[in-house]
Amino acid sequence: MKIAIPSDDGHKMSSVFGRAANFVIYDDADGSSSIMKNEGINAEHGAGTSAASFLAEQKVELVFAPEVGPKAAQGLSMAGISVKLAKAGTEIKKLLGETKH
Repeated sequence: MKIAIPSDDGHKMSSVFGRAANFVIYDDADGSSSIMKNEGINAEHGAGTSAASFLAEQKVELVFAPEVGPKAAQGLSMAGISVKLAKAGTEIKKLLGETKH
C-alpha cells in the first residue's frame, strides 16, 4: 500500500494538505519512500484537488493529513484514497508506525 503525508520538511506532517511543499510517499510493499514536490502549491485555486489528482496518479491508497477541504476530500474519495486525520507537526515515522498495527 502506498501512503502519502503532506510535509514541508520531509520529517513532520505539514499543517496544510493542498499547499504543503512536498508529499512523502511511502510504499509498504518494499519499504521505500520518496519526497515529491507538490506542483500545485502556488495554484490560485484548487490546490487541494490538484494534490488529490497527483496522489491518485501515484497510486496512493491512504493519506494522513491535518485536514482536507471538501473538494479535495471528494477527489480523494472518488480515487479510492482513504484519509486519516492526524495532528500537524506529527513525525512522519510515527504516522507510518501507526499503519503497521
